Amino acid sequence: MISGQNLIPNGSFEAYRNCPHQDNLLKEAIPWYNPSRATPDFYHQCFQTGQMLLPPHSGQGVAHLFFDQGWAEYLGVRLTKPLNANECYYFEMFIATDTPNKYLTETLGAYFSADSLTTPTTEMFHVQPQILDNLPKNGVAQLQWQRISGVITARGGEKYVTIGSFYKTPPFLGFYYLFVDDISLVPVNLDLGKDTTLCGHTSTQLLDATTPGGIDYRWNDGSIKPTLLVTKPGEYSVTVVTACKTLEDSIKVDYALDFDLGADTTLCTGKTLTLTIPPTSTSAYRWQDGSMKNTYTVSRAGQYSVRVTQASCIATDSIRITYIQPPQLDLGPDKELCGAEEFTIKPIIAEGKFAWMDQFADVERTVNNSGVFRASVHNECATVVDSILIDYNACDCILYAPTSFTPNGDGVNDVFLAFGCGDIAITSLAIFDRWGEIIFQTSTAPFRWDGYYHGKLCENGVYSWRVQYRLNQRGKVTVDQKGGPLNLIR
Repeated sequence: MISGQNLIPNGSFEAYRNCPHQDNLLKEAIPWYNPSRATPDFYHQCFQTGQMLLPPHSGQGVAHLFFDQGWAEYLGVRLTKPLNANECYYFEMFIATDTPNKYLTETLGAYFSADSLTTPTTEMFHVQPQILDNLPKNGVAQLQWQRISGVITARGGEKYVTIGSFYKTPPFLGFYYLFVDDISLVPVNLDLGKDTTLCGHTSTQLLDATTPGGIDYRWNDGSIKPTLLVTKPGEYSVTVVTACKTLEDSIKVDYALDFDLGADTTLCTGKTLTLTIPPTSTSAYRWQDGSMKNTYTVSRAGQYSVRVTQASCIATDSIRITYIQPPQLDLGPDKELCGAEEFTIKPIIAEGKFAWMDQFADVERTVNNSGVFRASVHNECATVVDSILIDYNACDCILYAPTSFTPNGDGVNDVFLAFGCGDIAITSLAIFDRWGEIIFQTSTAPFRWDGYYHGKLCENGVYSWRVQYRLNQRGKVTVDQKGGPLNLIR
């Protein structure tokens, strides 16, 4: 049964003048009447006739119609008030049959008119009902309630509804019965109610936008259900699409005591936190220890709660405060290095989780170039940051290379290799014979020569080398090259 102002009186057939003890007594279900000579039935559980083959859709009463060749039964009733011109209404009723194979679809419906339909015969009314069933033939089950519904836009002044079969007559020996229950007609309206004020942030209100015949619901927060639970102050709006029109409504929800102590908090040892409730001249405050001010200063761990009263409105809130030691970090003093020296930074860490700012994975790290290295230690209390400067300007950053090498395979001094301090990045190496011809070159690390040319070990003699490199110090990059003689001794 749909909610709202039902314009069809006794639509569930609960009220009666006299308890029906036999068939053909629709007149007892006041104010329903029989529009023709055919005789519809009214059954009620006040008397068990045995004709009620299934429980009512709701309540205790049902109507009962019979259809045959030359025999069409109808239900008629005067609406509680005339329909308004151009206003949209949603109609609904439930039917059931014990012979679904005989039921004629697309013929049962409801006809709304300014005057009542009447006829001295038992024949079918030849009018066009505004509501017509659209049940699929194979969708009608035996003795199961089925909904028939639809919307109408009134011409204005309709005072009566007639319910029955309007288009098809059962074939010979095709008669069938229908139970009818819970007939409703309501205006298609949307009303979220008046703007309202709730007590505190723990108060909630369920907004109900359920609309007769509603197809699609869309709230301003994206929700698509007919209802929305309000948990904080604000303006809420909804758009509802029905088969006859689109409706919109909004409501403003305020909180009389709109305060929040916040989420549970962790503080550093020795710190304090002041909890504050917005003051009003009509509010009374009571904290967990009996304090009655609108502020409370926390200096130790514990659960803190407050109760605020304003007229008949009471709001409460609580917060848990935890204390821990602040994190500690020391990367050590800045370091000046010289030449090819390396240095391992060993952080001193306490009370937290450590991380290098450049995402370096390990805690300890060995460096061989100038730069500022930063790290942090974090816990719920705080985050501390420290840095260390590595500087290779303690002496000149020099590129080193041997003057001779012995590629004889004995594992000692078998290759020529240039190297320098950590701020030098070699980009290429070239080897020349005594006539200045290039016999080896590479732009890929490692930058070294094994003494071979075209797969053969070179002869003893004097050769020369040239290295190109980049020097990066204090943010300045210098591109340079260096070379010299090289004795190959076999």
